[in-house]
Amino acid sequence: MKRPNRGFIVFLLAGVLGAMGGTAWAQEAPAAPAAPAERKFTGDKQGYFMSGGVADGAFWAVGTTFPSGLALSAGVDINYDGNGLTMGSTDKFAFSALLYGAYYVVNKFPVGIAPEVAVILPISPTAGSPATIIQPGIGVFYAPFPVPLVFSSALDLAIVIPKTGSSAFHTVTPGLRLIYVFP
Repeated sequence: MKRPNRGFIVFLLAGVLGAMGGTAWAQEAPAAPAAPAERKFTGDKQGYFMSGGVADGAFWAVGTTFPSGLALSAGVDINYDGNGLTMGSTDKFAFSALLYGAYYVVNKFPVGIAPEVAVILPISPTAGSPATIIQPGIGVFYAPFPVPLVFSSALDLAIVIPKTGSSAFHTVTPGLRLIYVFP
């Protein structure tokens, strides 16, 4: 039995492929899929959150984040000492207010890094916190789980401005902030 000519086989395959919708070398390459949009830590629309902390002098706060990477919040700190807040004081409760702002320079989910500044003001009575504190620093934010919970800490410097006397500077012991982001 005689084998068919190889040229005939190639010609036959080319004809079959051509009849099935054109030859492979005449088709255009498929378009590359569009790259998915980078997911931001602060999200693509304005978001809201509440936070608390595990630290010395932790604040309860509510705030908002913007797609641009800006975050703003306000909060309160409550102190109670049954013996009096300071020696000779009968005040047992003290309240401080917090105004906070941050701008995320690293805004890529699940990590955010932001220069931040907080202003802490004594509300009542001033015996509990007789000074205004300006606290700049760098905040680190991490959302490791598929739930609306963010862990945060910071490296901060406290600039203490008392009502009388000289100002003082000191570093702040970092604490753990827990942030719940409303979905």
